[in-house]
Amino acid sequence: MSIRNKIAISLSAILTALSFTACSGNNSSADSSAADSSVAENSAADSSAAENSEAENSEADSSVAESDPGYSPENPVTVKIGLTGNVYEDIWNPIKDKLAPEGINLEYVQFTSFNIPNNALNSGEIDMNAFQHHAFFNNEVATNGYDITAIGDTYIVAMNIYTAKGLTIESALASTEELQIAVPNDLTNEGRALKLLESAGFFTIDPEAGASPEISDITEYKVPIKFVEVDANLVYSVIQDVDLAVINGNYALDSGLTADDAIFKESEYSDNSYYCLIAVRTEDAENPVYKRIVEAYQTQDTIDIYNNEFKGFFVPAWTLG
Repeated sequence: MSIRNKIAISLSAILTALSFTACSGNNSSADSSAADSSVAENSAADSSAAENSEAENSEADSSVAESDPGYSPENPVTVKIGLTGNVYEDIWNPIKDKLAPEGINLEYVQFTSFNIPNNALNSGEIDMNAFQHHAFFNNEVATNGYDITAIGDTYIVAMNIYTAKGLTIESALASTEELQIAVPNDLTNEGRALKLLESAGFFTIDPEAGASPEISDITEYKVPIKFVEVDANLVYSVIQDVDLAVINGNYALDSGLTADDAIFKESEYSDNSYYCLIAVRTEDAENPVYKRIVEAYQTQDTIDIYNNEFKGFFVPAWTLG
């Protein structure tokens, strides 16, 4: 029954009560009070019902909002993802094809240097990036104050030692001449390169230096060395001018090298420092669109791509715990 009808009935009851008071004046006060009470009770009941209905509708709307992923084939969204090498597109293309029918369109934004994608993400030029390991990411956040967050691991890509001079590790270690060794010049990748060279036997690093040592942390050289420090993406470009070059796996792939071309390979990882990751702005860490992208990435299909297309370089980091 509508509120209007209930009010009409209540008014009718009042009029009837008033007609009785003309015959029996002594009961008019009690009858009027009863009628007023009836109106108040009906009004309170109507108000309570309306409030309950509004609360139920609000809960239903909240439930719908929570279950709405924010994308669909009818209302697609576009996500700009920052990459640092064409090789990554080969990995992401099957994921892109998988997500498109669901309403998530991936748009690649390629960067030529490791030093740009986190700033682009932080400033909103892109929506996520997938190019760096945790050590690099943590240093970038600490140094630049970026408000970005890692939301999923992707792979470990080996950093290996290469040469264009026909050397072997043994012949290089036996050298009495100064060796020129090219290494990435950013803090974390250079530190990783130094630890790799230490494991190959070229020098000893102060154990207190941690996961990202600097050249000044070398305590003892086994052979004379001159370091040539360049951007990580440029190390391969100087391989003809140096004796040895320590190259990130993605750039080695982009340059046509294979894991088998390396004269010394990275093989041991004590923590997740070199696990590569997918990052977003911190405020978007729980965004269901980005969570779905991570879920679509971390599948057996992606592992198959690693094994079939990039054997020797990529290991699925999310499976390592």
